[in-house]
Amino acid sequence: IPSPYTNTVARNWCDIFTHMSILWLHFTVVFFLQLLLFLAHAYYEKKLADIPHVLWQGAITGIVFGPLFDLIGKYLGLFSYALGFSPFFLALNAILLYGLFFANIMLMRHARLLHFCIWTTVVVAVFEITNVFIRLWTYTFAVPSLEYFIIAFGAPLGLTMIIALAWHQLLGHRFVFIDNIIKQ
Repeated sequence: IPSPYTNTVARNWCDIFTHMSILWLHFTVVFFLQLLLFLAHAYYEKKLADIPHVLWQGAITGIVFGPLFDLIGKYLGLFSYALGFSPFFLALNAILLYGLFFANIMLMRHARLLHFCIWTTVVVAVFEITNVFIRLWTYTFAVPSLEYFIIAFGAPLGLTMIIALAWHQLLGHRFVFIDNIIKQ
């Protein structure tokens, strides 16, 4: 005769496993939505042949900047991830989601500033709209609010400008909007 305690413990572990599986499924859904957006963006920019190279550069940049951005957000108490902040999750998130985000930036090397800002906002909006339905992260402030728009849209836009400038100056990846600003 099994004890009620054993059944409760087994049920709790089963619930935890099911919950974690659902969170990883949600992560996968967000990744594939971002991948579809990236492919549509590559098609729009007529850069389909450059996809492997651009994804590789995005993943490397994601590894460098993704965990840094996440840990700053964690320690400032701005947001938390449903999957936590484990090194495995931060690395996977950096390569896949931040990697796709930065790969989208690489597709915009020939864009003017307005085009660059609009596409960056579209990419962020897809993340945020997806998160309304599939909670991968939560903010520590009201959504929507001024803080939300600053952190959810302003910070990524600022980060994309910094990344584009770094690639422009350090790696020789010329961005038209930066050249235009420098020339003025």
